[in-house]
Amino acid sequence: MGAPTLQIMIISNKLKLAHIAALIFVLTLCIAKQSAVSAQTIDNTIPETNAAEMDFEDELAWLREENYINIATKSRVEVSKAPSMVTVITAEEIENMGARTLNEVLRLIPGFNTYKSSVLGTERYGARGQIITVGKIKMLLDGHTLNQPLSGSTFLFFDDLTLKNVKKIEVIRGPGSALYGGNAFLAVINIITKDGHDVDGVEVSSGFGSFDTQDYNILYGKDLYGIDVTGNVGFYNTNGYNGVLEDDSLTLQPFVNQFSLAPGRVDDSRNKLDLSAKLSYKDLVFKAKYQNKDTEPFASTLFTLTDDSSQELNYAMAELNYKYDIGDRLSIKPTVYYDQFDFVLMNETFPDGFIFPRDLDNDGDVEVFPEGREGSPIGTNRVLGSNAQFEYDITDNNNFILGFDYRWERQDNLQFRTNFDPVTGAPFDAPGLQNTTATNWNREVIRQIWAVYLQDHWDISDDIGFTFGVRHDHYSDFEGTTNPRIGITWQFLDKANLKLLYGQAFRPPNFQELYTTNNFSVIGNPDLEPETIRTYEIGMGYDITDNFNANINYFYNVVRNEIGFLQKESPSDPLVFDNIQDSNIQGIELELKANFGANNYVYGNYTYLDSESKGDPIPNVAKHKGNVGLNYEICKYLNSNIHAFFTGHRERDESDDRDENSGFALLDLTLTVKEFFKTMKVKASLYNLLDKEYTDFTPANTIPSDIPRPGRTFFVELGYEF
Repeated sequence: MGAPTLQIMIISNKLKLAHIAALIFVLTLCIAKQSAVSAQTIDNTIPETNAAEMDFEDELAWLREENYINIATKSRVEVSKAPSMVTVITAEEIENMGARTLNEVLRLIPGFNTYKSSVLGTERYGARGQIITVGKIKMLLDGHTLNQPLSGSTFLFFDDLTLKNVKKIEVIRGPGSALYGGNAFLAVINIITKDGHDVDGVEVSSGFGSFDTQDYNILYGKDLYGIDVTGNVGFYNTNGYNGVLEDDSLTLQPFVNQFSLAPGRVDDSRNKLDLSAKLSYKDLVFKAKYQNKDTEPFASTLFTLTDDSSQELNYAMAELNYKYDIGDRLSIKPTVYYDQFDFVLMNETFPDGFIFPRDLDNDGDVEVFPEGREGSPIGTNRVLGSNAQFEYDITDNNNFILGFDYRWERQDNLQFRTNFDPVTGAPFDAPGLQNTTATNWNREVIRQIWAVYLQDHWDISDDIGFTFGVRHDHYSDFEGTTNPRIGITWQFLDKANLKLLYGQAFRPPNFQELYTTNNFSVIGNPDLEPETIRTYEIGMGYDITDNFNANINYFYNVVRNEIGFLQKESPSDPLVFDNIQDSNIQGIELELKANFGANNYVYGNYTYLDSESKGDPIPNVAKHKGNVGLNYEICKYLNSNIHAFFTGHRERDESDDRDENSGFALLDLTLTVKEFFKTMKVKASLYNLLDKEYTDFTPANTIPSDIPRPGRTFFVELGYEF
C-alpha cells in the first residue's frame, strides 16, 4: 500500500471519528439545553403566544405545499380537485425520514415498490401491479423530461438522484399521456427543486455510512439584483453492498457450472458527481444540470457473477423557458431544451477461463475465453426539443390549455469493442478487445416526435369540477397515437370528495427493442407497436378532522401489446422483442395521515393488487404492500422518525419451480439534532434496524437464490446553513 493511499485512509478515518464525536457532543448539548430551558424563564425570549403562532404559520406553510399540485393539470390546483390520484412529499418529510436518494422516497408511494435489478445493478420501480416498468413511468425535473431514448427509462442514470435541492416531489398515479405523451403510462413523477429564496444562503453537508459511503453537498441560493439563483454541487462515493450471491445462471447448466464464480460477493460500488444550476429573472428561467456516474453492476446481462464489468454514465441538460402574460387571462410559455446521455458499458458476461461447450464458428473446437467473454458498447443519445403552451382563463373557474411539442432524438457515436465475434459469439484469437463497430450492437437513428394537446379544467360550481384533455403524438418510426382523459371531482360533503377518472396512455418501443442487432442472444424488432393502457378509477377523500385525512381509491388497468421476448423456436436462436401479451390489473390504495402539532405526524398507506396475464397471476407481484411511519419532535433540538415498509410474498411464474419469494418488513429510524449551534444539525439514520434478511426476485432460469439485499446499515450526516 502506497503512502498517498495510506494518508487518504487515515484522513478518512479521522473524518469519521470527528463525525461521531460531533454527534455525541450535540446529543449531550441538546439534552443540556432542553433541561436549562425547562428549569428557568428567560426574559428576552419570544412570548409563548408568539412562538406558538410562528410554529402554527410554519405548519400551515408545510400543509399548503401538500395541498397543491402542479403536474396534474400543468397549473396549480388543489389536490382534492386534481383529476388524478395524487401524492405529494415535501422537503421536510424527506429530511425527517432520512431519505438520501429518490428510490428511497418512491417506496413510500401507494402502489409503488423498488427492487434491485440483477442486470446492471440499477434500482428499479414497480407500480400498480407491474414489475417490469422500464419506460412506463415518466420522470420530470421541474417539468423537464428525464427519460432517455435508448431504454425509455430513467433507472440507469437517475436511480440514485440526490435530494438535497428538492423542494417537493409530486406523483400522479395512473396514465398521464393526455398531457405528457409517451412513457406517462403508470405514473408521472415531478421533482421540484428549490429556488434561491427557498435557500437564502448556503447549505453545506457531509456524511459517511456503511460500506465506506461518503456524501458531500453544497447548496447555494440567493436573490442577486433581482435574479433568483440556485446552484448545487454534490459528490457521492461508496464501495456498495457486497453480499454473497449463492448462485448464478451458470450454476444451473451442468456443462459449464464449474466456471461459475458463485458463491461470491457482488459489487455495488459507485461514485457520482452532480452539478445543477437554476437562474430566474422575472418570468425567464434557465436551468442546467450535469451528472457523471461510475458504477459496478451486480451481475452481467446474462445473470452471471463476474469481476470485470463497469458503467460510465454522463448526463447534461440545458433548458430555457419564458412565460409571457397578455392581459390578465392569457399567457404563453415557450420552452427550448437540450439533453445528452453518454454511456460507456463494460460487460463481462462470462468469467475468466470460461469454455463454451459448443463449436460456434465451425472450426472443430469448443470456444475458450481466457479473459472472459467481454463486450463494451458505447453510445450517445441526444435530445433537442421545444414546446409552446398557451393558457387561457375563460372565466375565473375555467382554465384552458393548448400546447404544441416537438422532440428530436438522435442515437449516434455508436461503437462496439469485444473479444468475440458479435454474430457467432466465438472468441477472437487475438487477446484484448477488438473494434467490431462494423457489426454494431444497435443502429444510429433519428426519431422525431410531433404532438398537440389541449385540456379544459372547469370548476362548474364550488363542489363540482370537470376536466377533459386529449393529446395526439406522431412518431417518425411508427404511426401516431391519441390519448384522452376525463376527470370529475365532486365535493359531496363539507369534508369529503369523490373522483371519477378515465385515462389512456402509451409506452413507445425504445431503441433497444427496435434496433438491437448482431447479437447472438437478443435482437430487435422494427415492427413493434406501442404498449397501451386504459385505466378506470374511483377515489374518495375524507377529512376526518381538521388534521386527519384519509383517501381510498380503486383502479382497473387494461394493458395491451406488452413488449417482451418471443419464445425461441430453437434454443440456439436469439430472443426477439415482440408484442407478446395483454394483462388486466385491479387494485385498492388506501392513504392515511394525521398531524398533531408542528412537525408531529403519523402516516401510512396500504395497497392491494390483483393482476393477471393470459388468465394467470403476473409473477413477482406482491398482493399486499404498505408503509407506516411516525415523526415526533422530542424537543426543540431533537426530532425522531421511525418508518416501516412491508410487502407480502411474491409468487413465481408457473414455469418456475422455486419457492415463492417471501414477504418481509423493514424498519428505519432517523434522529435529527438541530439548531443546537445556530443552524447546525446532525442526522443519524439506521436502515433495516432489525437486520432483516431478504432478497429481491429474479426471473426464472437466471439466479436461483435471488438477489441478496443489505442487512442493518447506517448513515451519519453533519449539516450547516450560512
